[in-house]
Amino acid sequence: MDQARNLLSLHSDFSSDMFASMDELLRKMPLSVANLSMIEFDMQWRNWQMEVVGRLQVGEFAVYPELNFIAEILAGKEEAINTVADRCETWYQWMVYKLLYTNPGVKSYDLGVYAQQAIDRFGGLQSLTSLDSVLLGIIELDIPEVIRELCLTLDNFWFPAHLLDLIHHSGALNVDVQDSTVSAGLREYLLLDYATCLMSHNSLWQLGAVYFDYCPVQGSQRLEAMLGRVPITSDYKASKVIQMANDRGLHSVVASTCKVMGMKALARKDTGSAMAWALKSQDAKFTTFLADKLLAEYTHSGKFSSTDLLDNLGTSIIVSDRLTFLGKYREFNRMREEGDYQPAADLLHSLLWSRLAPKYFWVTLLIDAIPFLNADQVLLDSAQTYQLLQCLQELVDDTTLPEKEQVLLEEKEKGIRLALAKNLALALTKEGDAGLTYF
Repeated sequence: MDQARNLLSLHSDFSSDMFASMDELLRKMPLSVANLSMIEFDMQWRNWQMEVVGRLQVGEFAVYPELNFIAEILAGKEEAINTVADRCETWYQWMVYKLLYTNPGVKSYDLGVYAQQAIDRFGGLQSLTSLDSVLLGIIELDIPEVIRELCLTLDNFWFPAHLLDLIHHSGALNVDVQDSTVSAGLREYLLLDYATCLMSHNSLWQLGAVYFDYCPVQGSQRLEAMLGRVPITSDYKASKVIQMANDRGLHSVVASTCKVMGMKALARKDTGSAMAWALKSQDAKFTTFLADKLLAEYTHSGKFSSTDLLDNLGTSIIVSDRLTFLGKYREFNRMREEGDYQPAADLLHSLLWSRLAPKYFWVTLLIDAIPFLNADQVLLDSAQTYQLLQCLQELVDDTTLPEKEQVLLEEKEKGIRLALAKNLALALTKEGDAGLTYF
């Protein structure tokens, strides 16, 4: 009303009694405020409107037809209000205008009736636009209709998804159990669809995962499927996918992503990086496969390409038996390099006799044992030597040994047997001497 009063004050006769009376009515017009109940507001409004009618009846504005017309509108007279209808551009503008001066305290459940009256005055339902349909649905509290119109009209589900989510969190969906179930399902459908759109975006896919988190029925399954389709273009992106999957317990996504990155590393002939990815997923089969690769590389080159990784396996060493052997064999090599020959010899014997080592690698282990067997100091006792002889014989009798290892065994068998025989003789002599000294 302040703008109307300011406009009225520009009139040349504003200082007259009639304009002063109209300005007073506009100033005294009741307004609904937070601390005022609807009953109190309705009473104030009726009293104020009765005052407007009283001033009309005594002819306070008769000299100025324009002021009289304004007073009739303030008094809520249908004829004056209908006269202004042509100046309203839309049915909802007309509805608000009419209710303001006839029934400002209208109940929300009655708004649908007034909306239909306004629509009929402006051409009926056939003249409604999409926006009109949305507004009518809101007025009638028809949430499914509102969402349907929004989905049909807009390019994506961003607005309907967020609108329905706000309504859900406000508690408005829980009025009726059956309607609540339907609306909750519709909410999840919209969130799922919008989240799926985000997941296909190069930079917004992580945000899409958050939307899936708020879909209690299908969110986890859909996220699992979508994360598996995220293009892995870098190690950083792969790590983000794995972190998000780990946080949500999506272990299949972790395994598949690590396998993809591991295979990419293998294609670059980077077996160490491939093993690092396999350890992240704790995939026993893939880890075993890569451990065999590292052992094959060692057999070919005589050294490991990923010593830092093997020296810091920690608890990951138990992911697979083959990885356990690989870690222990690396430990044997480190002991040998540092000159700890006795524990190195014991560990080498343990790797063979425990059958932890793969059969195709026994030839390499027996060759590794030759320097220990030929040492001046007895590092392996007679029992250990007999067990190594048994391993050698078992290897000789094995017809399934790969051709490369078979050829290597044939070349080295004589030297291995001589070293074992020499060590056995020394060990028995030492043990015999020890027994004589004891007695």
